[in-house]
Amino acid sequence: MQLLANTTSPYVRLARMALIEKGVQVEPTIVDPWADDTRLRAANAATRVPTLVLDDGTPLTESLLIVQWLEASRPQAPSLLGSDVAGVLARAGVALGVIDAAVHTIIIRKVTAPVLFDETPVGLRRRRSMAEGMQRLEAMAAAGALRAGATPTLDVLAAIDALDYLDFRFTAAPWLPAMPALRALAASLAERPSVSTTRPH
Repeated sequence: MQLLANTTSPYVRLARMALIEKGVQVEPTIVDPWADDTRLRAANAATRVPTLVLDDGTPLTESLLIVQWLEASRPQAPSLLGSDVAGVLARAGVALGVIDAAVHTIIIRKVTAPVLFDETPVGLRRRRSMAEGMQRLEAMAAAGALRAGATPTLDVLAAIDALDYLDFRFTAAPWLPAMPALRALAASLAERPSVSTTRPH
């Protein structure tokens, strides 16, 4: 298998964390989606990462579809969805909403002037989505709904992904809430290979 990836995408990280947790070892092949990399374009018409090319050449795109394939093809491995599937997916959805808002903000900043976008109604809505989403995840972590367990489920992986991506891209942003419970959760899993080897850089 080949995982076409970059080193900063939270979508790539989520797929990589899921692969590792399911026991699938695949070293990322680093590509540049912005440069219209021919390897990525051949596998994925949208030229987006992550793209997982299976041994038979089948390309799987989008992090959640890769997770779905992992769950279907490796049911014997620890489940990323746990026993409370609806709850895990609902909580993961909150984290993915944060990630979407953050990534869209970064992409628009890349193609326009950051200040011009950040203070627009759309930019402010994206900021609100990040702040409110993290507040909700913090409340879930504080209440014990987000917890490490023997094997972290998709909601926990996505929450850590969102937290680390915001720290990476929006360092010390004054509009982000305090997140002590989320940070404690992330710290409790910091040495787990799926977390420690996939941090954005």
